[in-house]
Amino acid sequence: MGYDFKVRAIELHSLYAWDFEWIMMTMDFIQAHNMNTLILHRNDFIDLIVYPGKYFGCSREKYDSMLERYGEIFRKLYKYTPTRRSSPYQRYGFLRRVLEEAKRRNIDIYIENKELYFPDIIIEFYPHLVKNGKICANDPFWWEFTRVKYKEFFEDFPDVAGIITAPATGESRVSIKSNRCECELCKSTKVETWFRNLLEAMYEPIHAAGKKLVVRDFVFDPQAQQEILSVIDFLPEDVVISLKNTPHDFYPTFPLNSRIGNVGNHEQWVEFDAMGQYFGWGIGIADLTEDYCNRFRAIKEKGASGIIVRTDWESLDGHSVFRTPNKINLYAAAAFSRNADENIEKIYYRFLEEEEWFEKDTDESQKRNAAKWFGSLFSKTWPVVKKTVYVNDCVFSDSSLSPVTLEHAFWLALEKNSLRDWVPSKWDAINPDMETLKRNLAEKDQALEEIEYIYNKSLEGCEGIRRDKLNYLQSRLFVNKVYVSFYRDITRAVLLAHYIIETEEERNSEFFIKTREMLDEAINRLHDLENKITEFYKTTSYRPHTIYTLLDPARVQAIRKDLTARINEFYKREGDKCE
Repeated sequence: MGYDFKVRAIELHSLYAWDFEWIMMTMDFIQAHNMNTLILHRNDFIDLIVYPGKYFGCSREKYDSMLERYGEIFRKLYKYTPTRRSSPYQRYGFLRRVLEEAKRRNIDIYIENKELYFPDIIIEFYPHLVKNGKICANDPFWWEFTRVKYKEFFEDFPDVAGIITAPATGESRVSIKSNRCECELCKSTKVETWFRNLLEAMYEPIHAAGKKLVVRDFVFDPQAQQEILSVIDFLPEDVVISLKNTPHDFYPTFPLNSRIGNVGNHEQWVEFDAMGQYFGWGIGIADLTEDYCNRFRAIKEKGASGIIVRTDWESLDGHSVFRTPNKINLYAAAAFSRNADENIEKIYYRFLEEEEWFEKDTDESQKRNAAKWFGSLFSKTWPVVKKTVYVNDCVFSDSSLSPVTLEHAFWLALEKNSLRDWVPSKWDAINPDMETLKRNLAEKDQALEEIEYIYNKSLEGCEGIRRDKLNYLQSRLFVNKVYVSFYRDITRAVLLAHYIIETEEERNSEFFIKTREMLDEAINRLHDLENKITEFYKTTSYRPHTIYTLLDPARVQAIRKDLTARINEFYKREGDKCE
């Protein structure tokens, strides 16, 4: 069978990247679906498994293993970093076993991180790295340190296929994007120079080991994108460029990342999120099969040779796409990675079959009808989430969590996750004017109507699907409905308050007066919502726990108190009285 994408990868984060049984389960899925790559992602992964020995007194240039290094430096490790002493020592055996299991399955293992990272003791060993209380991002020591740790890493783990890194996010321990050092060297060094120094320091030992360096085009704004791209253009052609399928982050309402297909002669991989950091975590179910279908075809046409599917998120421990209905996205991504023109009905069919949804002895015709029924419901879930956690396509959540203040909501939408940075036509998407407000409020009502429809259809049941699976689906859709209602009430109050406070339209108009009445009603609804969610919180026992993270009455209380205070202050300034 021919494949549309040479690299077909699943990515695990943080805790799951160190969970052996979870890794085995993931490799079983990879093997069953003719994928070929597993990525273990933790921002400090290398530093959790490399000492590095040179800085603790290793006397030779080369050792056959970490164990030989440890045998020479264990006393110094125990003296300077006793809690860390045993950790790389233990993880050495863990990763070697993972690599052996992967080799048996013909699966490549990549390590993904964010650089620069380092163990705390390095600052004690080299105090000059801190200048006026701030770590200097440009001190030449960092480039030596980077070369040393990757050299040692690949000496210890020669079966790792390569390193994936994101240097431009500011999310590492030392980064030029979050550098606060004000020394003369930092003042005179260009951002692009820092990127080049770091990537050259990584490339040399990785290339010498015969492995791949994969650089992620993961940035938060167009300026940072240009800075990192000016360096990427000069990297050796064997460096792979990995790009999120949408600019900035995994927002399905955003357009295709414009850099895809524009990376020169570099091989390019494209990243997708299946779990749903920005589309409901699978609590708000979001079947992206159709979205994937369109985007996989588009990136294929733009020359992408690999896809990466993220299954969890480093800031949400204990949660994974494998534990929610969004697992359908994993099936879809696996199918489209093999064939970008795969039939969608076949994906739903395979999901139901492999996840054991079909009743025993169900005939083929019943199975096909059940797959169509299931697809007719699931395909409608992403449009619901889109109208729930987005406002006119703008990100209106904190990674699917509701905002906790008015200012927080609009910072998320207009600054941190700005759509208008990438789509100028969306500049006025959440402006405080009458027509925009009406449209955006209607969007929230539509989301509630649509999830009610999906939930009610699920109650009708379907011949050929097991009763326990049907009960599970109905339960998940009920929680989904609660989430949509929860988000609708909060967003409605936020948008109404924003209009009242910020609009430049006539304040004596009939619409403005009516909007004030609507706002009063919306804030009263938040009182009711808080009580309702508190009861839900105390009396239900759903799994996973993240249902209660999203549906937290404390979030309702926080936004209610903030909106009440702001609107009271506004009325006071306006010489009016708040009831």
